[in-house]
Amino acid sequence: MLTFGNEELAESPKLGNEILCPRCGKMHKIIYGKKVLEDGTKVEYKGLAAYKCKGKLILAGVKGRDVTLYQRKH
Repeated sequence: MLTFGNEELAESPKLGNEILCPRCGKMHKIIYGKKVLEDGTKVEYKGLAAYKCKGKLILAGVKGRDVTLYQRKH
């Protein structure tokens, strides 16, 4: 389970094009979702972002903010 509130999300760092993976320690390219406009055009949508590590798709961001800090083991 992964939870965070609006205030925590607002305080999270902005997400860029790459991210340091909390699982393997390597840099991975961010994959942003696509939003389909009324005319059928697809545009990048930063509502959800992910990355691939060892063949698995992992949540990286919500609304352009980095949420990987909530996935780190304490």
